[in-house]
Amino acid sequence: MVKRLIIKLIVEVSSTVAKSFMKAYQQSAKQQGGKAGNPFTEFLNQTMQAANLTHKPMTREEAFKILQLVPEKASPEEIIRVYWRQFHKNDPVKGGSFYLQSMLHNAKCELMKDFGDVNEKEILDKIKKEGESQKGDEEGKKDEAKVEEKNEEKKEN
Repeated sequence: MVKRLIIKLIVEVSSTVAKSFMKAYQQSAKQQGGKAGNPFTEFLNQTMQAANLTHKPMTREEAFKILQLVPEKASPEEIIRVYWRQFHKNDPVKGGSFYLQSMLHNAKCELMKDFGDVNEKEILDKIKKEGESQKGDEEGKKDEAKVEEKNEEKKEN
């Protein structure tokens, strides 16, 4: 008998709490005027700012240092070329660091702001093609070297 009363009390209290929580949530959403997003975002942002947990945006100088570029020689092609090379060198699969990759990405984004509507994908495709042709040239040279070594071995025999 007592167990039933306790269970009934717990169910009623929990349903009342859930209903009041939903009403508070709906009221908060209405107060925001139908804005999309979580009604508690503003509170969270204020808390983060008060705790000084937010990070400062990267400066141009920091971005140039991270990508090891000189401001006078910075072009969209050069920025993306350096970014792409360093990004793949720091691949976590190859023993690199995700943190460093993030810093490289943020640096690239900061510097690319200056160039407006540059199509990064086209530049990246161009860089990839250049890289493939260089690999092809290197492989061709390696193959030629192997052929020469075999020819020399045959001459010696």
